[in-house]
Amino acid sequence: MAITEVIAADLSGQTLQQRILRTAAQLFAAHGFHAVGMQTLCEALQISRGAFYHHFRSKDDVLDDICTRYMTELVHKGEQTLRDEADPERCLQRLGQDLLQVIAANLPELTVCFREIQSLGNERRQKVIDLHRKYESLWKETVERGAQTGALLPYSRVRMKAVLGMYYYSYIWLNPARAEELAGAIASFNDIALKGLRK
Repeated sequence: MAITEVIAADLSGQTLQQRILRTAAQLFAAHGFHAVGMQTLCEALQISRGAFYHHFRSKDDVLDDICTRYMTELVHKGEQTLRDEADPERCLQRLGQDLLQVIAANLPELTVCFREIQSLGNERRQKVIDLHRKYESLWKETVERGAQTGALLPYSRVRMKAVLGMYYYSYIWLNPARAEELAGAIASFNDIALKGLRK
């Protein structure tokens, strides 16, 4: 894939920082983090290195932001869902819907996070791992609520990994340009998740 083909088709309305993050995510996803140098990134963005360094100190900082931004969004959405939704089954459905919608909106970023997390330094990698754990704990809390009411099975780490893995790995095949595919995935995945978690 040529560099020019990787740049998002429509970057209108985005700040330069947002453009850097999205274009870098697309390049890293297509070519790998270590294969994309600063010159390549700046040429793809049609900016100077000075403009880049105004927003990020290094390519590593960009990777760190890519890997943490979408997970931070998921944690915030999940926390809000748990505050808003008392019914555990409806809460799980909202968590599943939000997760797939965030994945669809951030496919390059998710691809980079899964493939390149080992390229982060130890401290930054641990930060990403901690965000994943925090997000998973929201699902765990929801299942535990449901178990207390008798609606859901007792929490099982293995079962939860299986459910979340189903959602996460949709990034491999999900086409966000096809709205019906996303809607179908949300309905199907939520149905499978509830059937697997119900008592």
